[in-house]
Amino acid sequence: MVIIISGAVAAGISRSDAEVAQLPALEIIVKADGSEQRVLTSQATVGEALEDAGISLGSADYVIPSPNTKLRAGMTVRVVRVTEKVIVEEQPIGFKTRKQPTNSLRVGLTQVVEEGKRGLKNVYYRVRYEDGVEKSRSVIRSEVVQQPQDRLILFGERGALASRGWFVSRKVLIMHATAYDPGPRSCGRYASGRTSTGIRAGYGVVAVDPRIIKLGTKLYIEGYGFAIAGDRGSAIKGNRIDLGFDTYREAARFGRKTVKVHILD
Repeated sequence: MVIIISGAVAAGISRSDAEVAQLPALEIIVKADGSEQRVLTSQATVGEALEDAGISLGSADYVIPSPNTKLRAGMTVRVVRVTEKVIVEEQPIGFKTRKQPTNSLRVGLTQVVEEGKRGLKNVYYRVRYEDGVEKSRSVIRSEVVQQPQDRLILFGERGALASRGWFVSRKVLIMHATAYDPGPRSCGRYASGRTSTGIRAGYGVVAVDPRIIKLGTKLYIEGYGFAIAGDRGSAIKGNRIDLGFDTYREAARFGRKTVKVHILD
């Protein structure tokens, strides 16, 4: 579309009608509000030509090139519409994980008491759009809608007492430890669940070489806990100890380790 612009004088420009009439008419391309139009104008600057064409600018709008730029034939003038909006977005709040010691679990074991739950907050943004396209955003404020709930994990303290000096041992031995359970996988097909001294096998009952540790001796094994020397075994000779567990899975998890054995009596 060809628009012939003449006669009007831009605000703030003291130019007579006669002076404008003497300027040569130029055709420029104006892009604004999603459309493109060809404008024939006798004005001298971009700002004058836009005003003459009835294209007004909002307080935040801007023009490329600037309004004071002198016109030349065939130039393209782009009017950029700028708007701002406040939007709200929901965002999750991560939960923390807390760890708490307990004597109800052996060292190395953990128990999740509370799974934890994410919280929720509303974040308010001021968003700047140019010709409908987001160009920037800044946070105005945020508010918590739902507080997160921490994840709580208990970790075993039983078996860590000796290193804290909670008792005095009569003697300390460094021993090679293995593990067993009362069932047939550890003790053979004829396993009765009883030790050679007649007490029930399981956690807290260990097998020793009676030449090294007397049967019935109370012990504390670091990383395992309190125990009694209540069994012997054909493979338990010399500086070896076999730690009792309630299940085969626990015994297999322990594997083989070097431990400190405290003789308590």
